[in-house]
Amino acid sequence: MIVYYSQILADLENHALFKNDLECQKLILEAMKYHLLPERRTLMQSPRTKPRKSTVGTLYAVGGMDNNKATTIEKYDLRTNLWIQAGMMNGRRLQFGVAVIDDKLFVIGGRDGLKTLNTVECYNPKTKTWTVLPPMSTHRHGLGVTVLEGPIYAVGGHDGWSYLNTVERWDPQSQQWTFVASMSIARRGVGVATCDGFLYAVGGHDAPTYLNTMESYDPQTNEWTQVRLSSTKVTSSIRINFIYFFWSKKIQIVIVLAQLPSTNNDLVLG
Repeated sequence: MIVYYSQILADLENHALFKNDLECQKLILEAMKYHLLPERRTLMQSPRTKPRKSTVGTLYAVGGMDNNKATTIEKYDLRTNLWIQAGMMNGRRLQFGVAVIDDKLFVIGGRDGLKTLNTVECYNPKTKTWTVLPPMSTHRHGLGVTVLEGPIYAVGGHDGWSYLNTVERWDPQSQQWTFVASMSIARRGVGVATCDGFLYAVGGHDAPTYLNTMESYDPQTNEWTQVRLSSTKVTSSIRINFIYFFWSKKIQIVIVLAQLPSTNNDLVLG
């Protein structure tokens, strides 16, 4: 779904939050004037109109596949606009998952070009050292990895023989992997994200089928729930939070803008 300016404007005009909040109305009016009257922009400068970018933190590119069987980690520094090699993994990996806890980078599963892996490595950027951690119970490539309220979740993927719907959770305190509830269907190449205490699994594929479905996991109940895609507005009050999903099949690019209701399992598309 492609989100057009006209649709965004219509959603804003009709949303109770913006209708009833004077400060929101002022900000929207300011933004509309700035974009609709480009000849007056020099007269409408404010802290909100200044171009900006984050200069805190570092972007890491890990492993993957090249002609030399890449095992390297490179990092990009926004301040210097340079990529430099930051370290080497213990072995080649592609189609793996990554997560960050306490400023440490976890590299999970994947393939080495021949076999599917269940191994886990942890990189410490401060000491530039790798630590080998206990492996997952299941070999997985094409898995989704995310952090939810402390633990790491390894979601779905493929074990070299079959597509997986199983999910494992890593406890950083006990340093152990345990299984949690499985998804309703197997998903390889699944997109995962967390929001408001829930884990969302989106898309992927199971053998011949590319999936357009979504389900959410509640760690409090250890249950997965199907998330219905709906273009109907929710009449009850909702808490505005956003997850942006970008995925592609061949050359098609799909962009989803979502409002996540706090009171039901509908996903409202903007």
